[in-house]
Amino acid sequence: MRVLHRRLLVFGAVALALVPVLFGIRLLDRMALAYTTGLRRSVDSPGFGGVMPPADGPPPGVAFIGFSQPAEDAEGFVMRRVTAQGREAGLRNGDRVTAVDGVAYRDAREAMGGLISTRIAGETVDLTVVRSGEELTLPLRLSRYVRHPGDLGLVFEEVALASGSGHTLRGWWIPPPGDSDGRAVVWVHGAHSSRYQALDHGAEFLHDRGYGILTMDLSGRGSSDGEYITYTWNERHDVRSMVRYLRSRPDADASRVVVFGTSNGAASAMYAAAELGDLPALALDAPYADLWRAAGSMLEMRGGIPALRGPLALFVRMRTGLRIREVRPVEVVDEIPGPVLFVHGDRDRQVPPEHSLELHDARLAAGLPSRRWILPGGEHGFDDYPPPGIFWNRIADFFDDALGGRPPGRELGGPVPDTLDDPAWTGNGGAVREGASEGEGSR
Repeated sequence: MRVLHRRLLVFGAVALALVPVLFGIRLLDRMALAYTTGLRRSVDSPGFGGVMPPADGPPPGVAFIGFSQPAEDAEGFVMRRVTAQGREAGLRNGDRVTAVDGVAYRDAREAMGGLISTRIAGETVDLTVVRSGEELTLPLRLSRYVRHPGDLGLVFEEVALASGSGHTLRGWWIPPPGDSDGRAVVWVHGAHSSRYQALDHGAEFLHDRGYGILTMDLSGRGSSDGEYITYTWNERHDVRSMVRYLRSRPDADASRVVVFGTSNGAASAMYAAAELGDLPALALDAPYADLWRAAGSMLEMRGGIPALRGPLALFVRMRTGLRIREVRPVEVVDEIPGPVLFVHGDRDRQVPPEHSLELHDARLAAGLPSRRWILPGGEHGFDDYPPPGIFWNRIADFFDDALGGRPPGRELGGPVPDTLDDPAWTGNGGAVREGASEGEGSR
């Protein structure tokens, strides 16, 4: 009996000792899954707020006012981080939102879903807000919830292609305007995004400048095949396949296909461009030079510590086969012969701007054409970037310069600037706003 009792005590002690180990394993696996699970927003699936938007009719209205948490012992939700759209309405961090046009919601995400299902773009709704004990009413103008390029007034075609990653990719091809010359952009979205990112950022402006746009869900995202985000492992093959597909189309000029990529899409585009070897131009927003270092920044930004990278990398590898330490775009950036523009917000904490500087310097050291545009106050993922009319027209100016000038029928008056730092640059968006678009020619 005493032996049995001792054995039970030993087994109990071992079980108790294993609890934190098992908890740690589960936590790391959940973190790995969060980093490698892609956004599955697609044409036939619920969008923001978990609602299915109307299939036809005017574009629904939506407002992404920020990130929130439920209010304790009170109705409504408290704003933790207000976005630009929320700030325009007068919303501040710490405000408690008790109703949106008289309807109470548990959080900002649920409120977005309610707007999408009941409102039309352009309408104004009232936010009922409690601030320092005082109740305020803030008018909020709703933006468009874009369901497809048609909501932007753009003609488009559903496309699917077999990627070198082994997956089938799905997306949209928006042909260039009829009076253009077949130039086109492969728009490569970020890690936790999808083809819709191009519609939210840039498609209208680039098309207005004479460009066609190919935007597709990378493998493991949206409607495309694949299970995981692989941080360039599969995506570099996806980008290369997208470029080759676009070059094969009769309504695109194969010699005028350029690439815009953001964040992980930018890193993937570098690998693809190095393998292709003949891209006329590449514009990269918030690229990382080394994924291992970027992973440390991402963990710190979320309240973690860089020391977690080792065990987390192991779990990511078990799920996806990805070796994080081997993802180093800086090792191939000097294999891209065409001009490259690096764009980075100087307040980016997820991928600090030093990554772009390292990539830019590597190209300068190799004697390759390289430009770097630092955005004062800019964060990651287009947050607090210059107004779209300035930002995207400057990107188009860079592409136009690489392609020998603006397309026929799209002349804006005046010469194409010799460099992006030309103080005479105006683009379609008017004069560059002071402090919003300072360029750097050699650093």
